[in-house]
Amino acid sequence: MGTNRNKISRPKRGIHLATGLAICLLFGHFAVPANAASVSGTVEMWTWNNEGDYVKVDQSAVSRFKAANPGTDVKITYIPYADYVTKLKAALAAGNPPDIAQIPWAGEFRDIVESGKLTAMDTVLGSGFPNFFGPANAAVTLKGKKYALPLDLNTLQIAYNQDIFKKLKLKVPTSSAELISLAKALKKKNYEAISVGLKDQWVGGDLWFAQLAYTDKTSSILAKADAGDVPWTSSSIVAAGDRVSSLVKAGVFAPGANSMNAFTEALDIFVGGKAAMFYPVGNFISGGINDKVGKSFNWNLFPFPGASKDSPRATGGIARMFTLPKDGKNQTAAVELLKMFTNKEGADVLMSYAFIPAWKVDVPSAASPLFKNFLNAQSTARSRVIYTSPVYTALLNQMQSVLDGKATGKDVAKALAKAKP
Repeated sequence: MGTNRNKISRPKRGIHLATGLAICLLFGHFAVPANAASVSGTVEMWTWNNEGDYVKVDQSAVSRFKAANPGTDVKITYIPYADYVTKLKAALAAGNPPDIAQIPWAGEFRDIVESGKLTAMDTVLGSGFPNFFGPANAAVTLKGKKYALPLDLNTLQIAYNQDIFKKLKLKVPTSSAELISLAKALKKKNYEAISVGLKDQWVGGDLWFAQLAYTDKTSSILAKADAGDVPWTSSSIVAAGDRVSSLVKAGVFAPGANSMNAFTEALDIFVGGKAAMFYPVGNFISGGINDKVGKSFNWNLFPFPGASKDSPRATGGIARMFTLPKDGKNQTAAVELLKMFTNKEGADVLMSYAFIPAWKVDVPSAASPLFKNFLNAQSTARSRVIYTSPVYTALLNQMQSVLDGKATGKDVAKALAKAKP
């Protein structure tokens, strides 16, 4: 799995790109396209992804945009996710939003679309952009119109410390029962099992989605419940919460989950070798984990397991997507910047950091083991989206109670049903 002590690692920057192009991408020397649009001024962009390799993806797109459009500039503002939606809604309401705004893919997306403050992007995306995958298009479509550009896809899995597993002669679990047995074996050796951080709540939702991927045999319950076609108290929804609750009671998760942020305190427990596993991990954070782990230990990924007869599968969906606020001051230039994220060079940059473009690309045979892992997991990934904002909020709140050992699957389902508008 890669070089240096079999450690899974970011793909080599030159693997996917011709040498000359790689140099251009990394150092900002580009040939100006003959058909570059005539744009000027500063483009303001908001995002919460200031960790890992997304920053490098942003820098590459900005460098190529500025080279193709002399005299332009880009101002990127990174806002913590916990504050992001509140600040974006305030800026939209005040008529002073950025030109490009990253947007969450769940209930917040529907809320912001229904505010009427976003530009429908069907016409924009119809020229100069790739043909995005059908599921990605569906995820950004509300009321028959596309309101966001889906940049990349992700899958969420459990990261595990291969050195600890090897030392204790442990096997990757393929069922909840095996995971519970694994957690007990780790406890005896003074290791925590899975480190998770629910302080900003979203991880709790993903713990639930990971089990719904197994309890919902039709892969349709979320969409049907969102549409009001089935109740939020359906048996598969209750069962998903109960499965997480049983893992909590069995001591699978490191204590203090509700007081830890996912990618700081909880991740540090894993990086520091105190926990053998960490969840959730997708391509959006893999580079950041590599940077923190360094050569301390080898790590890999496996899907969150289900019941004994379930084939392991990941959860997934759109990792990052961008929208155009109606009141953006420089929308023409903003569109040209977005093209830099999705053109051939943009796709190469995404893949060079193990991100999966949301459109068909030629994957090089020399792609890293990490990237191939993400691609393989993508083929089995189940949805992790609830668009009805009050229901999604209720899920996140109740999952914190589940992690505290104070709520069951029935409690979760009742809260979802009560939150339905």
